[in-house]
Amino acid sequence: MGNVFEEKEFIKTSDGSTGLYNKEVKDIYHSKTGAYSEALEKFINPIFLSGINFGDEVRILDICYGIGYNTKCAIDKLNVNLEADILETDKSLVLISPFIKDNIDNDSLKLSLISEIYKNEEDIKYGIELYKYFNEFGYDKFFSSLYSAFYSFYNNTGNTFALPCNNNSILHNIYYNYISDSMNKGVEINNNKKIKINTHIQDARITLQKINNSYDIIFLDAFSSKKDPTLWTIHFLNLIKQKMKPNSLLISYSKSTAFRSALIELGFNVGKTFLNNTDMGTVASFNKHLIINPLDDIDFKLIDSRSGITYKDPSLSLPPTQILLNRNSEIDISDRISRTKLSKIL
Repeated sequence: MGNVFEEKEFIKTSDGSTGLYNKEVKDIYHSKTGAYSEALEKFINPIFLSGINFGDEVRILDICYGIGYNTKCAIDKLNVNLEADILETDKSLVLISPFIKDNIDNDSLKLSLISEIYKNEEDIKYGIELYKYFNEFGYDKFFSSLYSAFYSFYNNTGNTFALPCNNNSILHNIYYNYISDSMNKGVEINNNKKIKINTHIQDARITLQKINNSYDIIFLDAFSSKKDPTLWTIHFLNLIKQKMKPNSLLISYSKSTAFRSALIELGFNVGKTFLNNTDMGTVASFNKHLIINPLDDIDFKLIDSRSGITYKDPSLSLPPTQILLNRNSEIDISDRISRTKLSKIL
């Protein structure tokens, strides 16, 4: 446990929310300008702008859940029942996600997340060990008071949740959903919405081959393709395609030409998201009417250049270094125009 967060660094972002930096990958999980703001602007606002109509329920696939900003903001902002499959390789991030100081002022949502994520004694004990670790190394300032209440409740009940909850509201919520027969029906939050969270702690390439669900919204929030291209390959994006409904949206912060090129090749309608007139991300759908800002001529010229050569992983098992080497080799022998030469023409 002592080194579980040795390769990560907590960061207080400009909007007051908590972000993370991965020292091993040398990439950020969130923008330093605001982890909460980034989730709203890059992932949630495009949903509203698209005009998509969910009805009473939305199913979300959150690829690279991290500490949960995208899913939490979706639960908070979308006035519908919601079920989410969250894909993450780092279990510790999922377990701490309900407790992070994230600027989401919705205790009912947080309590529901705790109930949905902490569904067995092993996870609860691990979450408690994480709490001890964060306090020992001075990380407690990045967590809400819910975490200390969670820890206190655990100690006050004899290190188990299989006891009556008395009057502790946090424990009541955890206990009720931990032992209740209705646990798998979803947790009701304060405005009568219901949420259900299914956690998948594994390489997303493996998990997505096993899941048979289809989704209304897909968040793709992996590390940048230059750092780790495994979840940006045309073969992985084809897996995502198979999980999408006719009127669903794929949303990502990435504006990579190779990423957009793969989406076009797979038959998606592709568009851009903007903030202050700046291209800041990508949306894709089978329904062209959900794309508010389609790619323009310059984007398509870039796609036709060497920059548009896609990342490939036909076995869905190649390591990042091999995917990068293969693409670089393909670029070296390509007769497409280089981005440098193209930029001189444009």
